[in-house]
Parts: sequence; structure tokens; C-alpha cells
Amino acid sequence: MNSHIMIKCFVASSVMFIGFMIGLTATQYETLVDNVTRLTKHVEPRDSSHRKQPNIIFILADDLGWNDVSYHNSSCDIHTPNIDRLAKEGVRLENYYAQSVCTPSRASFMTGLYKSRHGLENVLAAGEAGCLPNNLEIMPQILKRHGYTTHLVGKWHLGFSRRNCLPNQRGFDTFLGFHNGALDYYRHTHGNPSQPKDPDIKYFAGFDFWENEKVAEDYTGQYATHIFVKRAQEIIANHTQNEEPFFLFLSLSAVHAPLLVPQNYIEQYEGKITDQKRKIHAGMTSCMDEGIKNVTDTLQRLDVWKDTVLVFSSDNGGEVNEGASNIPLLGHKAQFTEGGIRVVGFVNSPLLSKQVQGTNYTGLMGVADWLPTFVEGIAGGSKDPKLDGVNMWESIRYGTSSPRKEYLYEVGGNCNWNEGDEPLTMYGTIRVGDWKLHLGAGGINQRIWHTDKDHRMRLTDMEIDFNKMCSSEFNTLHNIRLDPYEKHNQYQKAHNIRATLLKKLKYHCRRKVPTVPKIERKEANPQLRQGVFTPWLDDWNYLEWHPTSADKKYFKSRYCTWDSFCGCTGSFRRYRSRET
Repeated sequence: MNSHIMIKCFVASSVMFIGFMIGLTATQYETLVDNVTRLTKHVEPRDSSHRKQPNIIFILADDLGWNDVSYHNSSCDIHTPNIDRLAKEGVRLENYYAQSVCTPSRASFMTGLYKSRHGLENVLAAGEAGCLPNNLEIMPQILKRHGYTTHLVGKWHLGFSRRNCLPNQRGFDTFLGFHNGALDYYRHTHGNPSQPKDPDIKYFAGFDFWENEKVAEDYTGQYATHIFVKRAQEIIANHTQNEEPFFLFLSLSAVHAPLLVPQNYIEQYEGKITDQKRKIHAGMTSCMDEGIKNVTDTLQRLDVWKDTVLVFSSDNGGEVNEGASNIPLLGHKAQFTEGGIRVVGFVNSPLLSKQVQGTNYTGLMGVADWLPTFVEGIAGGSKDPKLDGVNMWESIRYGTSSPRKEYLYEVGGNCNWNEGDEPLTMYGTIRVGDWKLHLGAGGINQRIWHTDKDHRMRLTDMEIDFNKMCSSEFNTLHNIRLDPYEKHNQYQKAHNIRATLLKKLKYHCRRKVPTVPKIERKEANPQLRQGVFTPWLDDWNYLEWHPTSADKKYFKSRYCTWDSFCGCTGSFRRYRSRET
């Protein structure tokens, strides 16, 4: 019997029993039954007849700003009609957070862990020896155990120094894309090959486009977003011959720099956007929007949409130096202000309850929640208590309150300060309920977009007194519900709340795992390997890796200290190094 009918039967029998016990008159009894029937008539049944595991598509935009989609865009200067339609017909995640830069966000997505617990706390540069620790079982590996085929299209950026770091070795059945953090959209190279052959890592340049573990030169000259969308459509088409559900991670390079897009996508913005970077960024966003339409059209044309859950997200806040905008939120990529970590996101699926379609979901959620949401909530797997992420599927699908009450963005430094003292040697950012605490000098290099009197976008630098950067005035405490734009710092006023959040931060600091070391190797230079970024070391084991004295010396000279926070000046250098 249908569970919804069973519930109605149970309610009806309960009403009869209660009426009998309390001695209702016939008229009172009929009124009670009518009221209960009217209420239960509009309760939507939770569909238990859907036996097939849903397909999962996760589309991740790169460096997309809060104000870069039309449904958030106060100045209406960028048009994203297809993203808007999917968002407005689905559930818009309006209190949803990622990490401040790409590698940690992707690692949290893959592992279901806070960045302090998976080890990849910084952006991986092209010549770094580390990768996502192989002692962690990640999303595609888990979904494969639950019967899914798994596909990665686009950006990896979780390490490639060793073969066992590569996507196909970490659970993906197929991979088409690149390993580094950015890509020339036509040449499919990373870095600038025209730079002199300087041994310094920042000038490493080479080809970086792969099909599984083979160099894929046949695509050279084609625009990357078009390639990735076409491959996603092919995966969906091939699925129609396969009864297994699929997980498709469409990890777009758009709208990350370099700013490149076919001219026809820019033309619609001529005369409307004056800033050249903003104009190209808008064209790249429109190209991405068109690609998402092509993907969803394919799903519907092949009758796959009815069994699919689609999620769209950005990996961090927009990079304002490359044309993005996060207004009205404060800050940008690489910062822990809202503009750096609060990101665009939505869920759309025929499997969503009708009562939540077209609504805003304001419950707290973070990028680490997708793994348990997909595995436990959608694929039918069991709960893993070791994860930091929580299963949000029921909450999103039916509009119930969020099971998440706090979210950790970052923590580190000296965890052993005495409560009541000013924790000058611990840094971190945490959200608990409506309150967000930030310790450290992050976010002091502010560049913001604003709208002038002619409704045109302008980029402005905020003046910062760097002589004050070591004082506690850079510690902030905001009630994000009441003060979403972080204008009113309560750090020196809300003492009890500050003490509660500091205690939470200290707890997470003591659970922190060692950071994957930022050891950059000259042997990684692609000029030593026919101009191609390829694995160059033996298989990596994070748990067995031990730094040499040369490694420690190099790390100390470049990143301040090896295994401890180096004080306020080091905090500034650490945050500055995040801008990539």
C-alpha cells in the first residue's frame, strides 16, 4: 500500500479513537474529521515508488561572482537566462558556502571534510609535489561502490605530480580536461609559453589537456567550454544505452582567467558594459549559460531528466581583478568575507517536492555537504560519521530546516592559548548559527565593485592602514542574518558570543590534520617533458611523506614557517599568497 494512503488511514483511525475517548458529539466528530481530511489532502506524499537511483550532475563554475548571474544581478549587466530559469524553477541556495579558493573547495567537495581535515588548504601550483591525500576515499570511488558510472569533464586541480593522484586513479571512469588551476581556452596550455625559461615555478608553462591519461592534442584550437559541454552531452547520450546511474562532474574552467571567449558572446554587451574585463567576463558567463542550456536540453530530449538531480555551484567568490562582481557582498576570491566564500548555488530536479520548487532555501549549507547528500541522500548509501559534511537532501527536497548549525571555513596556528586571552597566534573563520567569527588579517586587501549614478559598474580600491594589520581590529564578528554585508563589527561588543565561537574554533583547531606541504619542484618543469605537464614523481603516499632539510628550508623562505603559525606578519603573507 502507498505510504501516503497508510498515513491517511492511520490519521483517520486515530481521529475515531480520540473522538470516542473524549466523548465528542456527532457534529463535533464530523467537524474534526473534515478538518483533518482537508489538512492531509494537501500534504504531498514522499515518493517511495521511485526505485531507480537518480543520476547526479554537478556543474561547478570557476570564480563566478555572487552578482554575475541575472537573478542576483542588481545592475542587470550580465544575462544568464538559462541559469535563471533552472534556479527559479528549482531551489536556490541562498546561505551556501564554499572555500575562498579553488583547490580547497574541490577537495572539500570530493571528501566531505573541512579543509583543515583533508590537508589541501592552499591552491596547488603547477610544480607542487602534493595532491589530494590518497588515504581518503573520495566521492567517485564511493559512488562507484553504489553502482554509479563516474565522469569528470573539465578542471581537476587536486594534484598530478604522481600517477596515483590522477582522476582515473581516484575513481573516475572517464576524464576529459586539465590538471592545473587554469587553462588557455584555445591553446589548452597552462602558464605563458612566451615567458623566458626561468626555473622559478611561476614561469612554468606547457600543454595540459588530457583524455583519461593520454595527451589530447586533437582538441587544440577549440574553445574549452564548448568542448566540455559537448562531452557532457555525449556522456548523457551514452547513458541511454546503460541502466546504471551516472555521476557527471562538469567542472568548467569558465569563468576563470585568462579572459577569452568567442567574439559573438561579447557583442551583446557592447555599449552596455564599459569596463573591458567586465565585458569579456560577461561574454564568458553567457557562453557558459548557453552550454548549461545545451546540457539540460539533451537531458530532456533523451528523457533522462526525469531521473536526474542537477546542482549548480561556484567554487569560490568572484575574482574582481578579472571582471567578476560580488556586490552587495563584501570582498572577493581569496578572502573570508562573504564575497569570497558565499557562492551562487541551486538544485533543480523533477524529484524535488512541488512545494519547494521555485523557492529560496536559507538553511546553512557548505560545499563539504555534497558528498553525504549525494551518497547517503540520493544514492542510498549509509552515513559516515567521520565526515564533516551532513546529508542535506531531505532538507532541500522537502524544505525542512537545515541539519547544519555551524560551518568551519579555516583554522590553524597555535591552538593552545588560554581561554580569556586574545588568541593572536590562532587564525580561522567559523559560522555558528547567525554569527561568523574571523581571526587574522585576511580580507585586508579589498577591491569592490559599486554602481555609479549612471548604473555602470566601477572598480574601487579600499584604503588600508597596513601599520595596523597586527592589531586585533582585524578580528571580526558579524551577525550575518542581520548584517549580511559585514558593516558592523561586534568583536569588541558581543563578548559572550565571541567566547562561544572562539571555543568552537579552538576545538576545530585541535582536530586539524597536517597541511599537505607546498613543496615546489624544478623537476616539474614541462620543458623537461616535451612541453607537457605530466606526472614526474613516483606514487605519492601522504602518510609516509617526510620533508627533507632542503624542503623545510625552501618552505620556510617562501611560506614563513614549516609547522606553525608565524605570527601576525606571517598571517598577512599567508593571505596575500592566496591570490591566484
